[in-house]
Amino acid sequence: MTTKAKYLIACGGHGRVALDAFVASGSEVDGIVDAQLAIGNCIFGVPVVGNDDFIKTVSPENTELINGLGATTNTIARQEIYNRWFKLGFKFIGVQHPSATIGSECQISESAQIMAGAVLQNRVRVGENVVINTRASVDHDVSIGDHCVISPGAIISGSVKIGRGSFIGAGAVVIQGIEIGDNCVIGAGAVVRHNVKDSAIVVGNPAKQLDN
Repeated sequence: MTTKAKYLIACGGHGRVALDAFVASGSEVDGIVDAQLAIGNCIFGVPVVGNDDFIKTVSPENTELINGLGATTNTIARQEIYNRWFKLGFKFIGVQHPSATIGSECQISESAQIMAGAVLQNRVRVGENVVINTRASVDHDVSIGDHCVISPGAIISGSVKIGRGSFIGAGAVVIQGIEIGDNCVIGAGAVVRHNVKDSAIVVGNPAKQLDN
């Protein structure tokens, strides 16, 4: 079986965290694609090979991509990278840092990124292109939709449902059984005690929706 080449797209702060997780897990990454970095430079021993034009020169059948773009308040740009290359036939792969804890019967998509110190309890479902960041805690029976980002130190209690494309800020707490809609933003440190409708932005303790 032929081993596919692996390329990281974007290597800013989040990209380095993702790359570091791959290196720590013993997975080889063949190159970094980032227009802001000089070709030939190396990060964690992995060379920069070019910008997006480089990807156009390789075959989707023989290539796997890693999404290195993070998210600060929404996940739109990260989704755009995924969708752009996915439509051209490329497959994205994820990573589980060796220090992450994964419970029994979890369903984790192949493109999800589970970072250092994260804890997923049993029967958690994680969609495509999801990031569960450093030391985030996700309890039993949680469902996380495609393209979500769970920021460092966030706590997701049991049986929570998080819709597609939502962003959970650093240190936020979502109590048990809450449903968060699609494309929501949960502010850093927010304590979510009530369901959140699609596209809402909520902040504070208890979390309240900001006026549009």
